[in-house]
Amino acid sequence: MAICTDEFFTLAKAEATGWGLSGLPVAVVPHPLANRDADACGRFARNILAEIAEALSGNPEELAAKYRAKRPTGGGRLRYHALFDSEFNAPDAPDRIGGPDGIEALNRLFVSRGWTDGLPVLPPTPQRCEAMLGGRDPDEVAAIVEPRLGRATLGRIAANAVMAGCEPAHFPVVLAATRAMCDPAFNLKAIQSTTHPCTVACLVGGPACEELGINGTYNALGQGHRANAAIGRALRLILINIGGASPGALDRSTMGSPAKYTFCFAENAAANPWPSLHEDLGLDPAASHVTVFGVEGPHNVNDHYGRTAEEILLTVAGTLASPGANNFYLAGQPVVILGPEHAAVIAGDGFSRADVRRFLSEHAIVPRALVSDAMLAELEERLPHHLVGERGSGGVRFVSDPDELIVLVAGGAGRHSAVLPTFGHSTRAVTRRVT
Repeated sequence: MAICTDEFFTLAKAEATGWGLSGLPVAVVPHPLANRDADACGRFARNILAEIAEALSGNPEELAAKYRAKRPTGGGRLRYHALFDSEFNAPDAPDRIGGPDGIEALNRLFVSRGWTDGLPVLPPTPQRCEAMLGGRDPDEVAAIVEPRLGRATLGRIAANAVMAGCEPAHFPVVLAATRAMCDPAFNLKAIQSTTHPCTVACLVGGPACEELGINGTYNALGQGHRANAAIGRALRLILINIGGASPGALDRSTMGSPAKYTFCFAENAAANPWPSLHEDLGLDPAASHVTVFGVEGPHNVNDHYGRTAEEILLTVAGTLASPGANNFYLAGQPVVILGPEHAAVIAGDGFSRADVRRFLSEHAIVPRALVSDAMLAELEERLPHHLVGERGSGGVRFVSDPDELIVLVAGGAGRHSAVLPTFGHSTRAVTRRVT
C-alpha cells in the first residue's frame, strides 16, 4: 500500500498503475505536513491506522470492490478511483489516430486532451513523423519517462518533436537529451513531480551547435533561435505526453517557471577562455554531447563595476548564496553561467575554471542574520560542515565542495552572468553523446 497527502493522491495512483499495481490501496492524510507539530502529525497517523491495517490484512479483491468507486476527496479514506484505472492503465494506444483536418480544430482537440504546453503545435502527421525518424525503428524504446513510467519509443519521441517544431536534423539531440534525463542519476521522477519550480535544462556542445544553429551568444537562455526553442520544447512535450507531467495532476509545481516551456542552449565557444564543459569532462571535442540539469530559471548577476576577478566573483558569490534555494539545505550541483565579459576579466587575472569554483565555494556564504532558527536546526542535522563558526555565527556556506559547482560560459556582450540553482543533491547532471 501507499500513504500520501491528499495533494499527491493523483501522483501516488499514477505511479502505482505504472508499476502494474492499479488496485494498490492509497491511504491519504491532509496536506501539508511541513507546518504541523508532532501532535498534529500523530493525530493524522492515528486516524489512518485502521485503514492501513485493513489494507495490509484484508482481501485484495474485496478491498478493490469496496473502494474502487471512491473519489479522491478530503479525509482519511483509502482511494480506488475508477478514473485513474482507465486513464493510466489503458491498453497501448493505436499507432495512428484520426483528427480534424484544420490546424485550428486540431489544436483545440490537443489542448482539450492536455497534449500540449498551451501553445499551438504542428500536427504530427505520419509523413512528418517518418521524416523526423529518418529511417529509425519507431518501436524501439529509448527510455522510460517518470513519473507515469511512459515508454518513450522513438516514434513517440518523434511525434513530440514534430509537435514542437523540430526539424529532422534536431532529432538526434532530442533523443540524446531524452536518454540523459531518464538516467536514474538525474532523478526525473523528483524533477517532474516536485512542488519546486525546477525544469530540465539542456546544454548542447560540439559540432552540432554550429550545424543546427544552437545559440550560445546573445540571449542564449532566451528566445529567438529555432533550434534552442524547438529542442527545449520537444523535451517539455515528452515530459508531459510520455511522462504524464500535466500541471496540477502529476506536475505539482507550486509556482512553475517560464523556463518549463523550453530551456536549451550552447556555450559561447568563441568567447570561452577555458575548455568547454564537455572537454573538461574528458569527452571527445569532435563529437557532440548533451548535458541535462535539473534547474530553476536563471538568476541574473549584474556587475558593471568589478575590475578584477575577485571583485566580479564576489558579486557572483553573493547571488549564488541564496537561503531560498534548494542547494542551501540540500547541497547538489548549482550552475554558474559566466557572461563573456565577466569571464574575460576573470581569466585575464589568471583564474582557471577550478580557481573559479574554489573561490565561489569559499565566498558564497549566507549571513547568519538571514537564516531562520528553524532552517539552522535543519542545516545542523543535514550539513553541519557548512556552518561557519559556532552554530553558524559566521554564516552558512552555500556549497562546500568546489567540484560540485558547474561553471559555463555563455551569452553576448554585457557585464551580466547567471546563476541556476538546482533541485539538490538527489539530482545529478547527466551527459550523453549525440548519435
